[in-house]
Amino acid sequence: MCSVDNTKRIATFLDVPLGKVGYNSEKILTRTKSASEPSISGFSSIVQSLIRESKKSSVRQLHSQFETECQILQWLDYAVLFVAPSNKDKHTAKNLLEELNFYLQSRSYLVNDTLSVADVVVFHTIHETMANLQPLEKENFLNVSRWFHHLQQLEEIRQGKILLNFSTLQLLEWATGTHT
Repeated sequence: MCSVDNTKRIATFLDVPLGKVGYNSEKILTRTKSASEPSISGFSSIVQSLIRESKKSSVRQLHSQFETECQILQWLDYAVLFVAPSNKDKHTAKNLLEELNFYLQSRSYLVNDTLSVADVVVFHTIHETMANLQPLEKENFLNVSRWFHHLQQLEEIRQGKILLNFSTLQLLEWATGTHT
């Protein structure tokens, strides 16, 4: 989901102090850096402000190219509009995973051939959906599973979340244990 926790993880990845994050009276995610600056509302807007504040050279380099920056912004909107709702509805999750699986068929990352904030945002937003998949379901989405498994191996992205199992050996053990 596009939550306070995920926003904190993205700020940590970008190496940016987050300030105060919470929900306003309209239940919209809001970030306040200081009392003298206006607050920023909305997950995508908050992430964009964090990107602008990041001093990480890899992030700055990606955002120096207009086309790449636009693609990343599209993925931020995608995370809010499509990925986050999939955590609540299994049918929506299946459609989303099919779409992402097709997109990742010939790609290692969401934007260009390098890790970007788009990958980090979608990773954290889709984590709950991936955690709820059974081993056979993960096999139906091999490209998403490959991408997700790769990203979760990077501690700067995972940030203490549990490692999800993508091994087919787990399925084999489960199958033999239930057929005695």
